[in-house]
Amino acid sequence: MLWKIHPYQNATSSLIGIWEGFAEINPNIAEPGDVIYKDGGYDGQFFYYLAKSMFADLEWDVIVDSYYFRLHRIGFTLLVGLPASIIGFSNYATIGLSISLFLFLTSVLCLYQLLPKEHRYLTVFYLFSPYSLNSHLLLVADGVFTSLFIITIFLLEKQYHLIVILLVATLTVFTRELGIILLIPIVISKFSLKDYKFAVLYLFPILLFISFLIWTRSFIPNHLGTNPLGFGDMIDYPLFGFVKSFFDNGIFHLSPKESTKLLLFLQASLLIAFFSNSFLNKSISIKDIFSNSKNTGILLLPILASLSILLIAEQGYWRSFDNLSRMFTLSVPLVILLKSRVNSKLLDYFLYLSLILFFFLVLRILFITQIKDFYISP
Repeated sequence: MLWKIHPYQNATSSLIGIWEGFAEINPNIAEPGDVIYKDGGYDGQFFYYLAKSMFADLEWDVIVDSYYFRLHRIGFTLLVGLPASIIGFSNYATIGLSISLFLFLTSVLCLYQLLPKEHRYLTVFYLFSPYSLNSHLLLVADGVFTSLFIITIFLLEKQYHLIVILLVATLTVFTRELGIILLIPIVISKFSLKDYKFAVLYLFPILLFISFLIWTRSFIPNHLGTNPLGFGDMIDYPLFGFVKSFFDNGIFHLSPKESTKLLLFLQASLLIAFFSNSFLNKSISIKDIFSNSKNTGILLLPILASLSILLIAEQGYWRSFDNLSRMFTLSVPLVILLKSRVNSKLLDYFLYLSLILFFFLVLRILFITQIKDFYISP
């Protein structure tokens, strides 16, 4: 982290990724001393804008890229915005990074406890996950979502008090809607066992999130965003986005920087091969996925969901390591848990590639990433 913020007067606000275009249309958002980039920011700025608008008594006129898309992933905004409103938003980046790393290390310990003793060494692959690390440094929600997901699985496996489980599960769902996938196999399993009381209770976070979606859609904001996106805008035909990412103005290109994209595609291919082989050998069935049979549903369904999203992602995701890597954040710890139950070389290779990409990320931060033009907010 110190190396990443050093070129920007060692200001942790440089991690937020504020672009001057958004700083100009949100003139009351940036704190004095915030680093503002003249050319390009990143998604962490939108969590920051929403947090300040919620907790700093500003008029609700914030402008982001896509209002509803950002608002519906409100968990990270709440986690960081609340303490920042008390300590001061000038410390937002430090608070966000501290919370992210605390939850990450907690989830590492949870994963360690979930694994059988002979497989606990696999925790190293999660500890050095390039995807979680990159997410934390970008101050986006994917790393925190993954941490909360693993903590929720731990609470379920260790049979903690139901209220604690539901609170963490609800926060997981509100941090990223993919958290719903965690609860679906549990709800189906409870219904199949005619345990209707617990089925409804585990359904509560999903119903609460759906109610939140309906409520936010019931009023029109002052501004829908500079680039309001629907689900259809972010998808393409399977692998069309991957192929299109190699073309600019109809001209094919293959440069050294594409190597990481190819490694990520190889990781996705390994997961596809694993599931294809498992279905053909009948070692995994549809029942295992959707009913949490053999306690694998909460591992299999999220991986399949993440893989499906990746395959239909539009070319913009495939062109950026920061965007693309976020598709794999959740898969690493779930593959580790799956590996402890299934002996598969394909899962081994997936984890080895993850470790290779960790070293690439370090090299990228230290030597490859270009320093951006910036100024300090007055």
